[in-house]
Amino acid sequence: MRAANSVREIRLLWVAIGGGLTGTFSWLMAWMISGHFEPFDSSSGLFINQLFLTLPVMLMAWHYRARICLLFLLCAYLGMNLANYGFGSSEARAWFALGALTSLLLLLLPVAAALTLTLFRYIQRKRSDSRLSQS
Repeated sequence: MRAANSVREIRLLWVAIGGGLTGTFSWLMAWMISGHFEPFDSSSGLFINQLFLTLPVMLMAWHYRARICLLFLLCAYLGMNLANYGFGSSEARAWFALGALTSLLLLLLPVAAALTLTLFRYIQRKRSDSRLSQS
């Protein structure tokens, strides 16, 4: 039992680290591609940020439960805000609280994708379980 728990803990640790790094890189990649520091200041930056956050979440939602995706997104949120504070100008640091609130909007699409795919997989598993029990 202990070995299974340690594997699970290691997986959660990697999900948390991956989420933080993905959040940081989604912010920085949007900045490098669009030229605007905040991803929501340009359509290309917003697209890159959303793509960078949503694709891994969709893959995780397909293979794991929604809790794993939510842990990933929480850490991505922290990574985005740390990137904003660490790499931003003094003005970005002064408006850090506003940036933390508006960056919540960047998580709406990934959360919706994760919940939709998780629900789809749940329904699919229930249907296959009911077919197995009928035969």
